[in-house]
Amino acid sequence: WDELSPQDMMQMLGRAGRPQYDSFGEGIIITGHSELQYYLSLLNEQLPIESQYVGTIPDNLNAEICLGSVLNIRDAAAWLGYTYLYVRMLRNPQLYSVGIDESDTDPQLTERRADLAHSAATLLDKHSLIKYDRRTGNLQATDLGRIASAFYVTYNTLATFNDHLRPTMGEIELLRLFSLSDEFKYIIVRDEEKLEMAKLIERVPIPVKESLEEPSGKINVLLQAYISNLKLEGLALSSDMVYVTQSAGRILRCLFEICLKRGWAALTQKALRLVQMVNK
Repeated sequence: WDELSPQDMMQMLGRAGRPQYDSFGEGIIITGHSELQYYLSLLNEQLPIESQYVGTIPDNLNAEICLGSVLNIRDAAAWLGYTYLYVRMLRNPQLYSVGIDESDTDPQLTERRADLAHSAATLLDKHSLIKYDRRTGNLQATDLGRIASAFYVTYNTLATFNDHLRPTMGEIELLRLFSLSDEFKYIIVRDEEKLEMAKLIERVPIPVKESLEEPSGKINVLLQAYISNLKLEGLALSSDMVYVTQSAGRILRCLFEICLKRGWAALTQKALRLVQMVNK
């Protein structure tokens, strides 16, 4: 098991502090003794909550470009100045690798924000989500970028789809590509699930080529089990199925839109059929 993030902890305990049908609420933290002081400090507001925004800058920048609120690198650097990341970089520069000299010579961190914007734009341009003119600094949305923004799909997932989609793919390959989505990177294969998974793989309608030792194989089986209304016995497996199916509709719609934009009629029809099955 993993420790919950401070944000999750504050969200849940904050909910307990706003009881709807009672005069009080209770929140119980279950953790090891070594983490006790950490949570007490967090709840007493002795520890600041740091930003985790750096890893999601490319996806959020893409959304801003598609909206038309960011047109160039200067706009992107200014946009970063409105984020909580910027607030924490000013308050705790060492944690975000901002040197003392850099803080002294550039107190508003203008150059650092421009560097972050440039790195994110370069990454998006590499995967064809935007067009980045390095000479003028202009940023322009592409069809792929608009699709990613519309369906809240990460740039990593779009890069995978862009690299592997082929007009001659069948449903087996399409489901395998779906299972490689970055949105499912936290799904793992547990030993106690393998027996039930082995039974399910015999019952799903479309053959699964991946090994059940791989998370992608598990994701594929769970999606087909949901479409086929197969009953699951394990609680953890049922929880994973809910997680997969919650994202399946928008990810498959994303695949459908990409195929449609490229004019691949046969593959578009296959993707649409999967979308309709999930959204039944």
